Amino acid sequence: MGAQLPDLTTENPPVSVRLPGDQRAARLGQGMDFELLRAYQPGEPASLIDWRISARTTEPMVRIFREPAQRQCHIVLDTSESMFFGTRYQLKITQALILAHLLTAAALHQNLAVCLHAPGLPARSMRPPSTSRASLLNQLHELGDWVDRLSAPQAIDWVGFRQRLGGGLPAGQLVVVLGDFQADFAADPHLLGWLPLAERHQLWFFAVFDPAEAQLPDLGAVTFAATPPARPVRLDTHQPALRAELAARFALRLAAVRDLALAMGGRSTVVSTPTPVPELLTQCATQLLYGSTAPLS
Repeated sequence: MGAQLPDLTTENPPVSVRLPGDQRAARLGQGMDFELLRAYQPGEPASLIDWRISARTTEPMVRIFREPAQRQCHIVLDTSESMFFGTRYQLKITQALILAHLLTAAALHQNLAVCLHAPGLPARSMRPPSTSRASLLNQLHELGDWVDRLSAPQAIDWVGFRQRLGGGLPAGQLVVVLGDFQADFAADPHLLGWLPLAERHQLWFFAVFDPAEAQLPDLGAVTFAATPPARPVRLDTHQPALRAELAARFALRLAAVRDLALAMGGRSTVVSTPTPVPELLTQCATQLLYGSTAPLS
């Protein structure tokens, strides 16, 4: 089903056969695609000089090419405690895993190397980007098993994770974040910690939410179960002020995700937990083609 999605990256040319060399690298160097002509800089190898053009100018000129490269798609799965919540059909973490499957399939179909990140699972070893369908499918199943067995979700050090991720990536990659941004938003209300990555890469945020987060229903006194050792929380949902406060917090968080994506030239998509897979495909395709998604339902 991922093959139904349009290009995930914005720089892929429309080609009938997708090969690694069809994708433009973000860096300049030796290659087949001419990029620009500039003056020779002292210290550069003399072999770079285009002598035919230099003979018609007053100074040596150098041809610069763009290196062919295979773009990478890095999918980040948020496994923080708030993702293990759901009131209709499934948990937020389950919907995020479904999205990870769809995006992995789409990236492989477009010949992008895929790397799966789960910063909340410290015991999981880091894997390099891969184009092997079998390997990535095994990794996705492994993540599903980890999440299913997780008794106490670990707090994620988003600052440290972003630094490690940004320090090891060549410029111009696609970074997709699947999560609810609750823990990140609590520490950084404007989510500005993502800006250094946005300067060098293309970012796509998927804000996964449960309908009860957008508008808490009036159910009277309700006990919300929490993962041990945290204690359950009892709320009186009959109070209009409480429901209004929770709705306002939710709206602020989604607005921060949307505003940051817009300011840095990335994408943001809001996904509800009850949304079935066909509608997920439509939402993603709409975002890729037109830069927007359907309104919240």
